[in-house]
Amino acid sequence: MVFSQEITVKGKAFNSGKFNNRVVYIIKNDTINKQRKHSASLYANWKKNSKFENRKDNSYQEVSKSNDVIKLLLENKNYRTSTDSLGNFEIKAKLPDSLFFQSEWHTTKKYLVADLVKKKKINIKLKLEPCEVWPFHPEKPTKLYLFIGKKIKLWGSPSSYCNVGALDSRSLAKYLIVKNIYGNFKKDTIQFTSYIHSAPLEQNYIPFKTSFADYDYCLLYVLQYKGELIQVKYLYDDVYMTKEGKWASPLKPKGLFNTISPDLYKPTKMNFITPIEFEYEDRFGNEINQSFPKNYNTITDGKITVNYGYYVEDLFEIRKAEWLKPYDYLMK
Repeated sequence: MVFSQEITVKGKAFNSGKFNNRVVYIIKNDTINKQRKHSASLYANWKKNSKFENRKDNSYQEVSKSNDVIKLLLENKNYRTSTDSLGNFEIKAKLPDSLFFQSEWHTTKKYLVADLVKKKKINIKLKLEPCEVWPFHPEKPTKLYLFIGKKIKLWGSPSSYCNVGALDSRSLAKYLIVKNIYGNFKKDTIQFTSYIHSAPLEQNYIPFKTSFADYDYCLLYVLQYKGELIQVKYLYDDVYMTKEGKWASPLKPKGLFNTISPDLYKPTKMNFITPIEFEYEDRFGNEINQSFPKNYNTITDGKITVNYGYYVEDLFEIRKAEWLKPYDYLMK
């Protein structure tokens, strides 16, 4: 056989059979995954460099073109095929090519075509991927930790098959303890779990981010359960240093999980070391004026400057009165 000659590789491939979906995909040279990584890179570049994440930008058009290539590859049996109901497959490839055998919730296997053709029969069996069962806590938390944290690392905890039906996504976070506010966590760093079910409605005229993971410094609220520290769901306050040497969080507009109504809790005039400023698109001028009251913000020439906010000590009192009310027994 000549290495440059294309041959037809035939055989059988099976997953564990544990689920209704028995299909195994056979992908040549990991071409599709490489294209997906390329698309992800283009998308990240667009998000980073597009001033208002404008989908008319040339950089976003490149993302669209790359995604179109992925669609074509997925439909092209020269690059990807799948097993039939009996596990049979066939695909054309060259001896130096590699074939990747993939199935949902199973560990991918990779073979050189040159090695596969040496087998009398090609019979590939995939094993279930390892799956970590998420902890379940029917008990009440025993302690509350409140601290200013500096982000070190965050990573996802895939649900996989052993957590099917979970309504939340789960991630793990590691933070440096910058300042203890309540509970006096004893170590310099803390690792905790965060569960999120949904996000606020996307409002592209609001410049504040919707996840604590997007900020470098946050006031974080973490509960101690048996064997696990868990963030109070959706609750955090991004914080910044003022010129007076105090930590504070800027006043938020309506619509975010951590918004505090200035009508209920009077904010304080702030003097942040780094001004809390954002640019916005002119077409969202009406929404901006409604969401950022001029009593507390300066809006001029396409820019918002947030002038008011809450000191960390005040934030704790506000959160105790509302969000942390179910945990009154931890704060006596």
